[in-house]
Amino acid sequence: MSSDSELKTVAQDARYHNCNCTNWCMDAFVDYHKCERLLGKGNTSCEQFWKIYRTICPNDWVKRWEDQIENGTFPCDLPPKECRKKK
Repeated sequence: MSSDSELKTVAQDARYHNCNCTNWCMDAFVDYHKCERLLGKGNTSCEQFWKIYRTICPNDWVKRWEDQIENGTFPCDLPPKECRKKK
């Protein structure tokens, strides 16, 4: 890594101060997938949620949740993939 590169992480969320980041992690993961399904894959509005969950969530959790989404066993309600209105 070069000496002029700057490392950054996501900013602290006031709703999750002085606490375990588990809830923040799960909320960001769910919000990202809801955003992506409502606004479309690759929408830049969803990028912040992606950055948060990729930064603070353990990779094993993310993999397990993605597998659960694929299998239809994810414990949170997500909008159906077809919910986005087509123009």
